[in-house]
Amino acid sequence: MFCSLSGSALAQNFFTTTPGELRIAVTRASSTDPYDSQLWIRKYLEKFAQEQAIQIVWVEVPFSESWLLASRNEVDIVATNVASFADRQSAGASFSAPFLYERRALRIRPVDRSRYSKISDFVGSTIGVVRGMAAERDVDRRAVPGVNIRRTDTFPELYEAFDAGRLDAIAEAEYYSLDGEVIPSHGDDIVLIDHHDLTPGTREESVFVVSDASLNLLAVLNQFIATTRFPL
Repeated sequence: MFCSLSGSALAQNFFTTTPGELRIAVTRASSTDPYDSQLWIRKYLEKFAQEQAIQIVWVEVPFSESWLLASRNEVDIVATNVASFADRQSAGASFSAPFLYERRALRIRPVDRSRYSKISDFVGSTIGVVRGMAAERDVDRRAVPGVNIRRTDTFPELYEAFDAGRLDAIAEAEYYSLDGEVIPSHGDDIVLIDHHDLTPGTREESVFVVSDASLNLLAVLNQFIATTRFPL
């Protein structure tokens, strides 16, 4: 569908794969947790859609290989917080400009602060990861012998296992705006330790994955990113 969107002074012309809809893949379509990166992303793209006077259809998907949905034209945008790794590029879709960056870290309980400070302290303990995430790559690369790794398919499964005491830590990220400000992603009941770059000296930037079939959408979205600070 070619959208000639005269209903907003900021609207521009682009195609979408489904007439009258902007289909966006997310891992959680209904979170209200202010610390949830998917909530930040949804609010950001809701503002984009409002400016473009188009309706969003949220498509809830697992994270693993979600970036392929845009290349298969199942959605217009993948917004599952995809890092711009070369092996996540595929024919038929393109990365947007980055909208945030991350550093790797381990989530622990405050009571364990004196026990753990780096991944080598987890010998005999268990770290949880979500399959397909950058955190899984990081832990697989850095874990020393004796560190147990438990894998789940979703973050809710991971957090449930952590809350139930079956995990000693969760491998995740600290989030930063592009100008270097920490984006709060947890309260005082959580401590993040062992901060580091996934690739030393290189920022791990998050992007949207845009279907090439959604003509001109990438350019319009990149203009929005350039003029609209994330998070709102």
